[in-house]
Amino acid sequence: QFYRFVIFPGKWIKVWYDRLTLLALLDRTEDIKENVFAVLLVVLVSLLGFLTLNQGFCKDIWVLLFCLVMASCQYSLLK
Repeated sequence: QFYRFVIFPGKWIKVWYDRLTLLALLDRTEDIKENVFAVLLVVLVSLLGFLTLNQGFCKDIWVLLFCLVMASCQYSLLK
């Protein structure tokens, strides 16, 4: 059983989840205040990450790990 996930009008992809599992996975928020606050937090995370990387606190493999942590924070905030 699959669900037709609409990307654009007339364009869809097959997703092998049922509708409720897919909605729980995506979990879209419709409250405008929460969305604006999440975008502001994402911008703050990226600015602080830029300043941290620009100062040279992280070296070698730690730069990669720091970028992965920043990316996961931004993904969690925007999800």
